[in-house]
Amino acid sequence: MTDFKTISGRKIKFQTSDLTMSTATEGELFYSDTDSEFKVGIKVKAWSSGGNLNTTRNALSGTGTLTAGLVAGGTSPGTAFETDTEEYDGSSWTEGGAINTGRKLAATQGTQTAAIHAGGIKAPANTATGETETYNGTSWTEVSDLNQIRYGVGGAGTSTAAVVFGGHDLSAYRDESEEWDGSSWTEGNDLNTAKHYLAACGTQTAALCIAGSTPAGGTTTNVESYDGTSWTEIADVNTARIGVKAAGTSTASIAFGGGPNLAITEEFDGTSWTETSDMATGRSEHGEGKSGTTSATFAAGGESPKTNATEEWTSAVTLKTVTDS
Repeated sequence: MTDFKTISGRKIKFQTSDLTMSTATEGELFYSDTDSEFKVGIKVKAWSSGGNLNTTRNALSGTGTLTAGLVAGGTSPGTAFETDTEEYDGSSWTEGGAINTGRKLAATQGTQTAAIHAGGIKAPANTATGETETYNGTSWTEVSDLNQIRYGVGGAGTSTAAVVFGGHDLSAYRDESEEWDGSSWTEGNDLNTAKHYLAACGTQTAALCIAGSTPAGGTTTNVESYDGTSWTEIADVNTARIGVKAAGTSTASIAFGGGPNLAITEEFDGTSWTETSDMATGRSEHGEGKSGTTSATFAAGGESPKTNATEEWTSAVTLKTVTDS
């Protein structure tokens, strides 16, 4: 153990019981007297299987956290424009109140008990819409429409302070941003790059717009950050994709999935994106725990092909025994 002290400048701790694992003990090496073993705290990041949605669908949107999640809308087998809402408790999905206007490719943000659902495509004949509804944990209420109709739109924030951006109106890509104050939408500054089928996360004053499809052709790696006033291009994701989803904040987030049927997950530390553990099933247009964190969120449904499967993302420090192999 002389080499360890020379390298680290400290001796290995002698513990009669295991250390409590947290970010503070990541990389901490110690000797466990109880188990007569050397142990170290290692951060493990992985996707695992969760409870299946009750309704198989893609083109849905979601918000909330791993233990209090929400998804709404989408397209299910035989139903082009779903009104169905489901709530997640970390293990199973329960039917919630139906949205008033069935639609797909909308933006949802907020929490399980206070959410906002805006834009999308509805009947008849795939009509782009600006319709907006808010959720109180029981039922949805129609409120003021977006100023710009659009689908494949991104959104961030809460049910009383949200921002939506990008999208497509069935004739052109959109770059407009709109801010919600709890009663109406006000136009803000535009994205630098018009796009749709993008990922979004964060708050009204600190949001990310990630990847998507642009008029220049195909998918993009472009990422922009919003400070409540203007958009700034920042570090690109490593893999271009559409139908991708994200969770977290503007300085600590993850982007996962995307078309065509990608399982790739990337983590953002406020400066750059790093590829980390892949999902078990590649998918796009899934529902997400947008208000989750880089330590815990979910991906539900989506196109892989169309599925009801849920995967749970967790990142935690755990103990590993040190061996000589």
